[in-house]
Amino acid sequence: MSQSGRFAFQKQKVSLAVALGMTTSFGAGEAFAQDTTPSTNETDSSIKLPAVRVRGEGDAGVAAGNTNSSTLNISRMPASVRDTPQTITVVPHEIIKEQRVFTLDQALANVPGITLSTGEGNGGMNGDQFRIRGLQARQDMYTDGLRDFGTYTRDIFNTEDVQVIKGPTGEYFGAGNVGGVINQSLKHAHAGTDYNYDQAFGSASMYRGAGDVNYQINDDIALRINGMYNRQGVADRKRTTSNRYGTAVDLGVGLHSKTFWHLNWQWFNSDSVPDYGVPFVQMADGVYRPITSHGLARDTSYARSFDRDKNNVHTLTSLLKSEVTRWFTISNDTRLTKYDREYAATTPAACSFANGCAPSFFAGGNPTFPYGAGGGVGYRQDGWAAQNILMGTAKVKTGIVSQEIKAGVDVEYAYDNRHYGTWVNRSNIQTLRDPDYSYPNTRLTFPDTGQRVASSRDVGLFLSDRIKVGKYVSLFGTGRWDSFVSTYNSASVASGLQSQRADRWSPSGSIMVNPLETVSFYFTFARSYKPIGTDVAGTVTNNVNSADVASDTKDFKPQRSDLFEFGSKADFLHKRLGATLSFFRINETNTYYYDTNGDIAVGQGDAGSGRRIQGVELSLTGKITKDWNIYGSYSYLDGKVTHSTTGDNGKQAPQISHNNFSLWTSYDLSRALLNPGWGQLKVAGGAQYASGYWAGPATAQLYRMPYMFNLNGMLSWEMKHYRVSFNANNITNRLNYGSAFSGRTVPSAGRTFIGNIGLTF
Repeated sequence: MSQSGRFAFQKQKVSLAVALGMTTSFGAGEAFAQDTTPSTNETDSSIKLPAVRVRGEGDAGVAAGNTNSSTLNISRMPASVRDTPQTITVVPHEIIKEQRVFTLDQALANVPGITLSTGEGNGGMNGDQFRIRGLQARQDMYTDGLRDFGTYTRDIFNTEDVQVIKGPTGEYFGAGNVGGVINQSLKHAHAGTDYNYDQAFGSASMYRGAGDVNYQINDDIALRINGMYNRQGVADRKRTTSNRYGTAVDLGVGLHSKTFWHLNWQWFNSDSVPDYGVPFVQMADGVYRPITSHGLARDTSYARSFDRDKNNVHTLTSLLKSEVTRWFTISNDTRLTKYDREYAATTPAACSFANGCAPSFFAGGNPTFPYGAGGGVGYRQDGWAAQNILMGTAKVKTGIVSQEIKAGVDVEYAYDNRHYGTWVNRSNIQTLRDPDYSYPNTRLTFPDTGQRVASSRDVGLFLSDRIKVGKYVSLFGTGRWDSFVSTYNSASVASGLQSQRADRWSPSGSIMVNPLETVSFYFTFARSYKPIGTDVAGTVTNNVNSADVASDTKDFKPQRSDLFEFGSKADFLHKRLGATLSFFRINETNTYYYDTNGDIAVGQGDAGSGRRIQGVELSLTGKITKDWNIYGSYSYLDGKVTHSTTGDNGKQAPQISHNNFSLWTSYDLSRALLNPGWGQLKVAGGAQYASGYWAGPATAQLYRMPYMFNLNGMLSWEMKHYRVSFNANNITNRLNYGSAFSGRTVPSAGRTFIGNIGLTF
């Protein structure tokens, strides 16, 4: 699978150039492969590829980094990004390695159109809180196509690559997603034996070690073990830590058989201090802007000595697939998750004229101001979840018509038990410029009246049919029916157990035309639903009357999201360079949003707001020359509020940045600067940009975020068993903001340096 030394520019057909001149597009792929990590150079000893079943001629795009050739490890979807009629962005393993990416949010910085919300809901939901094209993807995170339950900051030590499937995908993933899903491909055992270790150190006392061992027991069985420890602060942010530990074990059986099985166990633990950022400050024009952009020191932190975020997550995953006959395959994927969390965070409120904070601050004073959400929530949480997907795939051919039919059942259950705490001796007022950190007499108790219990159950039946007519036309039809039930019970509410039910269809239809072997055009329609109560692990179970939980007295209609997308995917240079282009519109109705207490805003109980998000996305990935790789993407998004009970019709939708781009390019200097046998010398760099946007969740346009810009670079040298690299991030030391939510925003890390030493045997 390594890159051939014979890669070079080759003359392309004029017809191909004309066809692709205006249709550059991206994608990401699919199918259940045992691993998809590409290696871009024969001397790259840091990545060992597993055995992958290959029928026919190999795909040169995999080795070149063309993400059109990527697979998704989601067997109920098409086989690759190239074959999927929808926008998919892949962050491949080579980019993760070169950028020294350690967490999921860092990886997703390479994906245009993703924003973050911090601590939505009474300060109790810190962790990975992503929005795709401005639409909530709070619990729409998957690994190997199965839901990744729980709310926590995800480390990617056990991840090969990350895929973002943009747009509603309920036909594949069921109730819950309206803007898209994020899927990580886990590291699986593969043929061959190798040992890898990386030791990184960097700014803000960052110290990280990661080991990866794959041992082949016999021809058909292998064992892979990954481990990680990470201790660090955040550059230019006081009193914030991110300490994480994890282990993963994968047993692969049947590596060269028609029936293969992976059993994967992963344990993840974190003991960190969460950062809820700084207040927005109200300006003379009434608009709120980040206070650190207007005079407050960027390292100011409102975290207090009793704040903590302790997670413990165990996940057991079984992936079984068997080729029963040449035309029929059956698979069964199962996941069990057990998690617990102890959490306490401080939530700064906005600095406004109404509370006297803003005029005093601009006059050079040090005013006091109240914390938001009653000072921030504290709770203990434990829960468990299970999912099983049984599916059959049949391939049928009649004359010039060939079909791939997939049908199956997806059963999922989640249970969450949360005890909200009561604070003793806590102050909810603080000075703005020099907040106190130490509170030795403050403690948190957990009375029985603070217990909240929520559960969800979903049974989904799905059927898809891909019909290929001749060489040039493919028709896709997919439908899924979900029966979803959620329950909620609060010890402080006399009404007892509450429940809600939603039964819905999620259909999709597509047509794909391939006028040339390397060019495709497609049109897709898809619809998804998100009922109340789908996010039991991450939602706020505070108020039975207005929170995102089941209620017997309110008819919370599910959110609905409709996608219309036209696009093209194309390959150049014998598939070594891939391009994509897509135009899309998403119409979302009944969108629920939350106030600072985490409750659904007044008026949303019967009819939520409507959104229309439309735009264009394009990308270019792979090899331009033998030594020059590129990974770039751009998106333009336009979001409008189409319906609002608060009179905000026609306003720009929140959490949507108009212009977004990400570029990362690398060049192999080995042939130019090194003698043969002296290894590989590589230089890389890139930039990330997102224009300013209105922070949410409300549609009133009160909080304005500035643009984000990051300039990053990397230098690495690898020789046989050894590798050394040096990364510089945010080289210009720009004050960026990673996330925002209703009155507060979190400054990102300043200029950061990372050094890494690695060994491979």
